[in-house]
Amino acid sequence: MTLRPAGRAIASRERNTELALVLASGAFAAVAWRSLAVAEFAMPANSGRILTQFLISGFVGHAGLRIVAPRAGPHLYAAALLLAAVGLAFVVRLAPGQGQEQANWITVGTGLMVFAAWGSSRHYRKLRQFTYTAALAAIALLVITGVFGTTVNGARLWLSLGGHTVQSTELIKLFMLVFLAGFLADEAAVLSAGRLRFGGRTYSALPYVAPLLLTWLMTMAALAMLKDLGSIALLVLLAMSALYVATGRVRFVLAGAALLALTAVAGYAMFDHARARIDVWRNPFADEQAAGYQTVQSLYAIEAGGITGEGLGLGEPQGIPAAETDYVFSAIGEELGLAGAAGVIMVYLVLLFAGLRVAMRCPEAYGRLLAASASLLIAIQAAIIIAGNLRLIPTTGITLPFVSYGGSSLLVNFVIVGLLAGISSASAPPGQR
Repeated sequence: MTLRPAGRAIASRERNTELALVLASGAFAAVAWRSLAVAEFAMPANSGRILTQFLISGFVGHAGLRIVAPRAGPHLYAAALLLAAVGLAFVVRLAPGQGQEQANWITVGTGLMVFAAWGSSRHYRKLRQFTYTAALAAIALLVITGVFGTTVNGARLWLSLGGHTVQSTELIKLFMLVFLAGFLADEAAVLSAGRLRFGGRTYSALPYVAPLLLTWLMTMAALAMLKDLGSIALLVLLAMSALYVATGRVRFVLAGAALLALTAVAGYAMFDHARARIDVWRNPFADEQAAGYQTVQSLYAIEAGGITGEGLGLGEPQGIPAAETDYVFSAIGEELGLAGAAGVIMVYLVLLFAGLRVAMRCPEAYGRLLAASASLLIAIQAAIIIAGNLRLIPTTGITLPFVSYGGSSLLVNFVIVGLLAGISSASAPPGQR
């Protein structure tokens, strides 16, 4: 991409801002490592290598964006990297043996982000050609998971590939992003009006809604068979948000809320593990030494953190089962307090608003819908798991983006950030390119 003089100056300013924020993320990681050492926490023997690898990966990701997406907004990657730094520190804190693996996923994720930014800055509009292919791929992947997948904690979500396990629902999120953006870019006007006028006659919009309804019903049915109610909630909220962005009609928000309520009722009636989660959510103290133990320990951890926290390495968040995956926000609340937990939420808001700014700058409908949906996907997922940790809703089993331990989620979310960075760079005003 050749930049004009004004564009080069602006691009340099954007990237220098990003560099300063990347260095701040590195400084946070270094301070976290030092805090754990001062707290006499038993750091893994390769902790220095883990930190060094993170710092190098963060800088390489920034350098890559300078080359492939020079006009990308500076806050997208910086916010994602800061969240990844928080996540890596707490994975090392809660599950020291998995720290190196998390660092490896961050390294791969930053590489995929740069590749996604390169591709989307040049060709993101071509994704529109794969609208229905993406929908079919999502359904096919769900069927494959149902047949060959592995059941963990009551849900059949994992595929084994070459000695590694992949959470297929993370890939399905990407496919559904492409499908929703393409479909709504084509049919938003009809959906907004509720009818189609052609040749002086008025026709029902139902035939134009049918592909969306059919795809959604098949996807929801497959997810229900896999007992993945968390992904159902996430995708319903994503569709509801995307429909509102595309049409501005509140009725889609109301329909989504009704569908979520119906999903909760159906899940409670049909699935034992969903019923158990809802019962625990309603009263975790009824069986706090067994079924409610995880939730109760999470609430105690948040209460113990107070305003400023116990200090990194000084609390006892490891007492929460699966703290590094399902309850990492509670661990953050205990050791960094309300201040640290609120800071994490603020970083997610920065990432959300940076992504929505990309959508607002995009000159055509498809790019706007793709960027807005991608931004909302990360924000909605974060909101669901944070609300679950705070016992505002039942726990769902989905991960906190960039923070929870796990490769599938980390890689997919870095790809989403790369997609946003590429669209941002491609959508710069003509005089700034």
